[in-house]
Amino acid sequence: MSATTARPSGALGLDRCFQALSDPTRRRLLEHLRHGDHTVSELAEPLPMSLPAVQKHLRVLEQAGLVVTEKRGRARHCHLNADPMATVVEYLGGYEGHWGDP
Repeated sequence: MSATTARPSGALGLDRCFQALSDPTRRRLLEHLRHGDHTVSELAEPLPMSLPAVQKHLRVLEQAGLVVTEKRGRARHCHLNADPMATVVEYLGGYEGHWGDP
């Protein structure tokens, strides 16, 4: 059993997280994982794209540290790691005082 995860930090981590979150397909994948672990095939099934395309999206999420994948037998299981989102929330929190300003 081996898990794959990237843990970027600092500005690089923030950039990768924003890049990962910028795509609607990747946000949809994260939404599915928010409700529990899924195999790559389970994540790909409802999407209107090929399995290799979904795998590319998952790699971006892994590089941002938002998804951890683990091979169990013949299947690759994905797990949400929301920790990097805390960096995004912290960054955006610095602008909270300006929200609603004209």
